Amino acid sequence: MFFKKKDKAAKNAPLCVLLDSNTSRVLARGALEGPMDGLNMQINIIEGDPLAVVHTDHIQIVPADEAISPKLGHVIHYQGTHLVLEPLRELVGNTVRANLRMPVDFDTFIYPTDGSPGRYKAKSNDLSCGGISFYTSGVFKVGDIVEVVVPITRGGPLLLGCELLRISEMEDGSLFYAAKFTEVLNEQESMLREAVFNVQLKSIQRTRR
Repeated sequence: MFFKKKDKAAKNAPLCVLLDSNTSRVLARGALEGPMDGLNMQINIIEGDPLAVVHTDHIQIVPADEAISPKLGHVIHYQGTHLVLEPLRELVGNTVRANLRMPVDFDTFIYPTDGSPGRYKAKSNDLSCGGISFYTSGVFKVGDIVEVVVPITRGGPLLLGCELLRISEMEDGSLFYAAKFTEVLNEQESMLREAVFNVQLKSIQRTRR
């Protein structure tokens, strides 16, 4: 038998996000119904399309719990929403989680840190635990450090410093910036991770409608 009988402990099973390893596209969210360090992993899909996971060659399994390392695997058996995956190798947890970028759409503000007065309105493009990209009319240079407001975290907005890595000019004259966060506290990183996972969940729910 591939699948173990469900028990009450399954209600508190660790959650994870399943991504296409080639595109980093979120496919589903699931509950781990067994240890991740065994020969096989059992996951019950609770949001998203199980068949999308089944038909993807290589899956990144990223637990919400930082203490559990992400893994690369593929599906070897499935029954309804219950999947059995064979782990192929362990992934670098901090790198995988930091690179989990999700499209986001919120209005925010950018603050210069060089002593220039004022602030600039901005529109977010995507967000990860490691950085953010956004559109704004503010003119900055690669390497500049600015502060950005992230308003979608639990407990209120976060004001975070970030270093600008890439700049592109759009057809409407606005500027697109990609940036990485600098000096993020552990609590702030946890709040960012929770916000990214919540965005992933909402994205999956919209896909299913």
